Amino acid sequence: METTGYVILGLYFAVLILIGLFCSRKQDSLSDYFLAGRSIPAWAALAAVVATETSAITFIGAPAMSFGAGGDLSFLQVALGYIIARVILSLYFLPRFLEGEIVTIYEFLGKRFGSLCQRCGGIFFFVTRALAAGVRHYAAALVISAITDFDLVTAIILTGIVSFLYSFLGGISAVIWTEVLQLIVMIIGGVLAFAALLHLIPGGLSHILDVAGQHNKLTMFHWDWSGTGAYSLIAGLLGGIFLSLASHGADQDLVQRLLSCRSLRGAQMAMIGSGIFVFFQFAFFLFIGVMLFVFYGSLPPGLEKTDKIFPYFISHNMSTTAAAIAIAAILSAALSSTASALNSLSSTAVNDFVAPRMKQSMSNKQMVLISRGFTLFWTVVLVGIALIARHSEYILETGLTIPSFTFGSLLAAFLLGIFTRLRSEKAVIIGMVEGVQVVIILWLLKIHWTWFISAGALSAMLTAYAVEWLEQKKSCG
Repeated sequence: METTGYVILGLYFAVLILIGLFCSRKQDSLSDYFLAGRSIPAWAALAAVVATETSAITFIGAPAMSFGAGGDLSFLQVALGYIIARVILSLYFLPRFLEGEIVTIYEFLGKRFGSLCQRCGGIFFFVTRALAAGVRHYAAALVISAITDFDLVTAIILTGIVSFLYSFLGGISAVIWTEVLQLIVMIIGGVLAFAALLHLIPGGLSHILDVAGQHNKLTMFHWDWSGTGAYSLIAGLLGGIFLSLASHGADQDLVQRLLSCRSLRGAQMAMIGSGIFVFFQFAFFLFIGVMLFVFYGSLPPGLEKTDKIFPYFISHNMSTTAAAIAIAAILSAALSSTASALNSLSSTAVNDFVAPRMKQSMSNKQMVLISRGFTLFWTVVLVGIALIARHSEYILETGLTIPSFTFGSLLAAFLLGIFTRLRSEKAVIIGMVEGVQVVIILWLLKIHWTWFISAGALSAMLTAYAVEWLEQKKSCG
């Protein structure tokens, strides 16, 4: 990449850090630092949710999926499930979360079942989010390394430092407002890449559609009612529903933006609107992968992974300025995911583990200082995981599979808390552990990830009911 590209990226990084400095002026309490004083408008929360879940995995993984052998638009079956799930979440989950003054959603579990369940939910979240965010962080560094002169390790550390700085300084307020900017940059970068491909492919859009149709690249629905296909209708739709129920209903990382909204109605609008936006966003990036297939036909010489095809096109076929903006778009996706994870991991660590023991003896400013210390700690953890993730084969699959190991168990705890009268804290915790064990078995049997969350949630709930029944029978007997 030429000097102009480095200048554009440097200016972009500087703007992000300046936003963090600006937002750091009012950080006097945990509510300010982790919930922006509950002052975020619905449209900004919507943009932040979309930016958070649109990691570099989406930006480079979705085109790779439709580009590869047998790839098509069938992942949209999963994205369609996202919309259905978010309607459910907005009607049943958000009212329960916003009726109390909670900083993390695991406080709800504490009030409903007990403090041990609250901490158990937090621990499950730590493992899930740290691993998933580390893989996303690696995806961003992969792009930087492929396009610039930085080696992969340097790229991982550099993106970690930038994400840390503005998250550390401005808390969730800085994260959300930078995510608004990052979403705009993401859209511009994607549109520039689309325009470049459209210009370079002879025959334009009609030729693209003809070639794509001949190779079955435009297929969205796979009418495989057995549910055995990776992205068949049943597996894809159910996988998308349960993934979104878990990620937007049981994961502090995304729900935190909605807790920061001014009102329940605003949070509901942001929740449902983000699902619709993400569906069309996936469609757009999957179609870019189809265009890349029409342009290249197969992987260019020297590329060993389909995940590198989009960065390869950007670096070899776009102008310096357009390439720099496209790179900034990919970095936007990565930085928003990393910074978001840092803030949500820190909020859970402080609010669910530290605050209950130290809040009485420490001032609000001291608690904010501790929160910033945890932000540094989690930065080191995520960078370490990203370094390990260098050996992953397929980024999008890896990024979705990892959180699916514990998402089902986390979702089960919230489903039991919202929709049932079950009271036993012990039963819920045992059920959550059992849910993870079931998913591990499915993974060992090489069952596709789209079944992990539903199977984990169902087994966790059934186990919890069985344990409570045994407890009641023992007490009566």
